[in-house]
Amino acid sequence: MSKNHEIWRKMPLHRAILEIILSKPEGITESKLLETLKKEYGIGVSTSELYNVLMKYELSGLIYVEYVGKEFLVKLTPQALQQFAT
Repeated sequence: MSKNHEIWRKMPLHRAILEIILSKPEGITESKLLETLKKEYGIGVSTSELYNVLMKYELSGLIYVEYVGKEFLVKLTPQALQQFAT
């Protein structure tokens, strides 16, 4: 079985996304997030998979998403910044 077709990832997608967002308190664009997932974690995901995780984080109050040009900018909410700063 090739590495790209593994059933289990070494790190869950939602955890990798959260780590990336936490490392970028100024925010990160969706294209840069996808690029970082692929480059640093070896995780290739579809846009719909990414949006699914981001929606869960947004509904839980950890992030907010705003449009910047043709894509999204993902940022931690002030509450999440306080929560993870401790």
